[in-house]
Amino acid sequence: MNDSELERLRAEAYTMLKPSRIAHVRGCEEEAARLAARWGADETDARMAAIVHDCTKKEPIERQHELCREYGITPDAEEEKSAALLHSKTGAAVAKNVFGLPDRVCEAVKWHTTGKPDMSLLEKIIYLADFIEPTRSFDGLDRVRLLAYEDIDRAIAEAMRLSLENMGERGIEPHKNTVEALAFLTEKIKDRTK
Repeated sequence: MNDSELERLRAEAYTMLKPSRIAHVRGCEEEAARLAARWGADETDARMAAIVHDCTKKEPIERQHELCREYGITPDAEEEKSAALLHSKTGAAVAKNVFGLPDRVCEAVKWHTTGKPDMSLLEKIIYLADFIEPTRSFDGLDRVRLLAYEDIDRAIAEAMRLSLENMGERGIEPHKNTVEALAFLTEKIKDRTK
């Protein structure tokens, strides 16, 4: 995908966003491109995934369920109740079926909210770019931003710990994929230091 095709993708994807979300998506795209350059991933893939990662985010739960039926997505019990969780799966389906993006890009969109054990490099980059992009601001974020360019696995593990803490404080049950992803990364990091 060349620059003009990326620009067309941006124009189409931005029409699907609330205007207030465009700055976040732009920030996510630029962060994803920087992370791709740092870690040796394809910058264009990172840009495509970041541009569309929230393309169904504004849709209410009823519309999320319609998209699930339309694209043959079977949500789990936690996703069934949460548009915030569903948007990553419906967004991945739209990325594939509406925008015609490659599977590796769609998979990165699919896992940008919960993560999962043994993520691909592109999946890690989009998860992390979504978390650390410049419009975000909260306690602990500076450490994750530093780690993102030193040790991508440690950065994601720290981001997931912060997310799980935040959910716990708000009384939200974390998705099992995040819990399993953090356990996987913790073990991987521990094994590297043996």
